Amino acid sequence: MRGLILFDLDGTLMDSAPGLANSANFLRSRAGLAPLPYEALREHCGSGAAGMIWAGLRMPPTASAFEASRRDFLEHYAQIMVQDSTPFEGVPDMLARLTEMGLAWGIVTNKAIELARPLCEAKGIARHAACILSGQSFPAPKPAPDALLHAMATLGYSAAETVYVGDDARDAQAAANAKVPFIAATWGYTGSGAAVSDWGAAALARHVSELPELAVRLLSR
Repeated sequence: MRGLILFDLDGTLMDSAPGLANSANFLRSRAGLAPLPYEALREHCGSGAAGMIWAGLRMPPTASAFEASRRDFLEHYAQIMVQDSTPFEGVPDMLARLTEMGLAWGIVTNKAIELARPLCEAKGIARHAACILSGQSFPAPKPAPDALLHAMATLGYSAAETVYVGDDARDAQAAANAKVPFIAATWGYTGSGAAVSDWGAAALARHVSELPELAVRLLSR
């Protein structure tokens, strides 16, 4: 079967929440604040640096100190990212299964490419990826479809031959904007907004191991 499976990274393939939470608490410590519990920060880990700075300091991007805080957050996170991130259980086997099935797969994330690529390489999930793209490298990140459309065009797959997998409502919106079916990774961070069941996903995956069969089902429609 011909098909392209594109994945979000944080909260979908990679459990990077421990490092992101640690960096948010690093900012709190510098501000003289007590650390927040991991559980209070985890749901924000799909929202990037801006989301983590808001979760940790309640500082919006319009604040005068935001850019300095963002720089400090990213510098700290880059130092601990690899040691504090782990592929979710079953991810290496699932990706190997897709390759065995003859399906191409790649990663489309909003994580900066200078962080995403080294992390994927360090954790052994970059080797067979057809692409690793960051929405930040395009005029508009997700939920805009730019990175998804670029991946499809570059690799030669139509919307009907593509599936996107993610753990956030913006991933579902990006898939809808690119007109590709979406699988919701319910083990991920999922955010604090609308319930996953309200995202308009074509399928809900409860475990990583379900993804190959769900993808084939959607590609066979």
